[in-house]
Amino acid sequence: MISGLTYGPHGVGRLASGKTAFVRGTVPGEAVDVTITEDRKTFVYADLAALIQPSQQRRHPPCEYLPACGGCPWQHLTYEAQLHAKEQSVRDALTRIGKLDESLVQPILPSPLEFGYRNRLNMRVDGHEVGFYRGGTHALVPISHCLLAEAEVDQAISRARELVRRVESRIRRIEVVARGHSPGVVLHAEVEGELSARDEGRALTFLDSFHDVAGIVLQGYRWRATWGDVMVRVTPADGAAVVLPAGTFSQVNPKANRRLVELVLAFARIDAGDRVLELHAGAGNLTLPLAARAAHVVAVEQDKLATTAAAENTRALSNVEVRNASAAQALTQSAVRGETFDLVVLDPPRSGAAEAVKGLLEIGARRLVYVSCNPSTLARDLARLARRYRIEAVQPIDMFPHTYHVETVVRTVLT
Repeated sequence: MISGLTYGPHGVGRLASGKTAFVRGTVPGEAVDVTITEDRKTFVYADLAALIQPSQQRRHPPCEYLPACGGCPWQHLTYEAQLHAKEQSVRDALTRIGKLDESLVQPILPSPLEFGYRNRLNMRVDGHEVGFYRGGTHALVPISHCLLAEAEVDQAISRARELVRRVESRIRRIEVVARGHSPGVVLHAEVEGELSARDEGRALTFLDSFHDVAGIVLQGYRWRATWGDVMVRVTPADGAAVVLPAGTFSQVNPKANRRLVELVLAFARIDAGDRVLELHAGAGNLTLPLAARAAHVVAVEQDKLATTAAAENTRALSNVEVRNASAAQALTQSAVRGETFDLVVLDPPRSGAAEAVKGLLEIGARRLVYVSCNPSTLARDLARLARRYRIEAVQPIDMFPHTYHVETVVRTVLT
């Protein structure tokens, strides 16, 4: 019997022997037969062999590439079941890892769109084909369409495949990026090794041939080449326009991102005189909305491309200072300068903010809003922050339907 879902692509249950089994493509409440594929000391990985008793939460995946494609490991669940599982992932991590009270967790906020929500799609490449890996393997499942992509992005998958076939550089991944209100898409490709000398001309010829592609980026280790217009525009809030180069991080779900920004602002409770420190600021997704309410914002970002974009996006704002540094470096520098802040907002990558926690505890801002995309690292960091901060609310929000990923926003106050 499958008892639950992991923070990952597996359902979890127990074999007759008592060993825990992780089984792809299953739903809580189902009785299943499995084929063991990997046997460890205390658990096994297994494939679904037969459904003995299906769950009412199971549905036939609408995607034509499932169950082969590993890009949507939860599409066989109803959306309501997905939301429940994601909320439970946050609750489990907070109690198991953080030793925190799960009653702090609010009911999850759904994505405004279940399908057609992604404004960029990052695909694997094998030979001259693009697609996603089969679950648990490096075997490519070629695709021509994706139900998660915005219409413009979906239509441009064929353009990504054509670019892979035309250039000589060895592309490992290729991303189709919508440009917001600007016409055309950008194709951003990760290249293994060096740029082929003949790809300069090939890229320009490609842009002349396909006018629905506005720009091309080929990027490798310590090098980046661009042709055409590779800038992307996103609007995280009314009156806030963030322009950034393709390949720089941005949220993939624009409608849910606006809901996320609204939530961060509500949790921040900004007064007009507040000084705000924003860590992992990116190109300005939260910076611009924060600056519209606070007296001063120090926006910290480690990535140089994103820092340059953030500086340009906030150039007209006299109350924003952009710094190129890691979160830990910025906190150390602020402590040395004797800077104080009323609010810290941080939005770290999946690895979390472990290196910054010591500095956050030392700087002691009155309020802290933590935006996380990984319940495990969030719980780890909150457990340490709880030495000085009281956690007031934990709000999960679904930014990534049909995957196990979940965004969470946490409000804390200094004790």
